[in-house]
Amino acid sequence: SSGINAEYGNCPRIIFGGFFIRGKKTTMHTISYAINYWSKGSVQALFMRHEGYLGAVGAYLMGGDENVLNAGGNYGENFAFSDGMEVNEMVSKALQFLELDRLDLPLVSFPLVTDYQADLINLALETDARHYWLDIFKHGLDKFCKVIRDGESNRDHIDQRINLFKNKFLECLALLRKNPFAYGNLTVRTLLDCREQFLAEFHFYDPYLKFKEAENKAAVDQLHDRLTYIRGLPWEDRQVELIKGILGGNIFDWGSSAVVQINEEKVIDFDSACAMVQERPWFVDHLDHWVKRLKRVPIKKMIIFVDNSGADIVLGILPFVEEMLRMGSVVILAANSRPALNDITTHELRFLLTRVRSLSPIMDSALTTSTLKVVENGLGSPCLDLSRVSQQVADECEDCDLVVIEGMGRSIHTNFNSEFLVESLKLAVVKNKWLCDKFSCPMFSAVCKYEIPDRH
Repeated sequence: SSGINAEYGNCPRIIFGGFFIRGKKTTMHTISYAINYWSKGSVQALFMRHEGYLGAVGAYLMGGDENVLNAGGNYGENFAFSDGMEVNEMVSKALQFLELDRLDLPLVSFPLVTDYQADLINLALETDARHYWLDIFKHGLDKFCKVIRDGESNRDHIDQRINLFKNKFLECLALLRKNPFAYGNLTVRTLLDCREQFLAEFHFYDPYLKFKEAENKAAVDQLHDRLTYIRGLPWEDRQVELIKGILGGNIFDWGSSAVVQINEEKVIDFDSACAMVQERPWFVDHLDHWVKRLKRVPIKKMIIFVDNSGADIVLGILPFVEEMLRMGSVVILAANSRPALNDITTHELRFLLTRVRSLSPIMDSALTTSTLKVVENGLGSPCLDLSRVSQQVADECEDCDLVVIEGMGRSIHTNFNSEFLVESLKLAVVKNKWLCDKFSCPMFSAVCKYEIPDRH
């Protein structure tokens, strides 16, 4: 009857709950097969992992603190405390734990994206890819913990906290290897977000802070020379150099094991990072189309989803921002609300702009007149899920005619195939072996993907 009602009501999904279904592989498969068969593939069966808490959550939302509810609060599952679903034909756990975190900002769907699916690949459906990424997270954990130990400012019981984090995260990876659907969809994004939640459980809120501050300072010291060089180039050469600079800056990604390994052997500076990027023609090379576009009607307003601290934001993005402001654009910089790896946060970016505005009269004036703004994206992830962004981002982008997304996590692991209602520019360097194999491209291949919506 549920299938008939779904077809009658034109519903593409049916959500099933109930203790006698939870974790029963045969039951779930039978229901899924039947719904798919009788609907000729037009209806999908979905199963809840925490249906036992559905009434409690609903009661809380309906009868909770009116001040909290009226503020438009959103909630997200905390995977560090919640149980993953275990598939067992004979036994279902009588008690499962679910923890929800109240998010700082109300989140909404990004209004300029169409038919949205964030992730490049669903690891739950790709066995080889799943094992590769689970191995990457597992085998890189010792180096990751070393970075935490070196960078963490809160030294209280630090070795104990690191061991607890490491053991619990390894348990999570083992569960996902056994049951990839344990926490719902499994993607590179959800693995990264899960790791951030496990860090926070043991009070590692921003272990890269010390490194970010040092890299920002070093990059700011080089910004005057970088801006002077770029300003002196002929117009067309300047546009090419600006994009190359963004790609070079994106090498500074401490979430990439390839970059971390190179940096252990020798310290990477901005010039050497730019030299590491693939020679043109790039893997995705729309640079000539982008330069031609800039010769046409000016871009009135753009939003840039920024990525890393240090050379990435300072020597890559900010010269690009100055050029766009010079050409008459309003520029909105969207940065993470919460820390993740060496990604710059909104608070850090605002402080950074106060330090560099004296080096750029154009940016100084734009900050004064609010034609250059910084907004919170509402997230705390190295990736970008545009199905949940801050209301401020949604409001600011209503009259944007260009969306710029920078970084491997934001524009390849997520949003590589996303289509927008306005023009878009995706910029990144491929710094992962699995991605190189998938795309059949060499390491440090460049992506400069400029797209125009059909209505143009």
